[in-house]
Amino acid sequence: MRLAWIFLVLAIATEVVGLTVMKAASSGGGVWGYAVMYVSIALSYVFLAKAVKKISVGVAYAIWEGSGIALITLVSVFVFNHVLNYQEMIGLMMAVGGIILVNAGEVHEDEEVADDLA
Repeated sequence: MRLAWIFLVLAIATEVVGLTVMKAASSGGGVWGYAVMYVSIALSYVFLAKAVKKISVGVAYAIWEGSGIALITLVSVFVFNHVLNYQEMIGLMMAVGGIILVNAGEVHEDEEVADDLA
């Protein structure tokens, strides 16, 4: 199960890299920028597919997408100097809250074993 979470973290990281490079490539990054973007996004889906072998699809996708949105927003603020308005800040807080709630609702392997023993 731990390996599945590592794959999910890798999926999130490669998605963030791909989308960050997308912004740079669209501003004149050339062919290599687009190549890195496509490879990163494809790897993100490969890692996500490996993660959903042990993590439920809904939970994995919610965490992948929500974390990706939050991290890309932070990259946008700190790398590309985007200034967040109040709506964006509230939306970001809601996304993070949603990730926490979805993860808290996931039944983990050790809980399943304890339920089976009872």
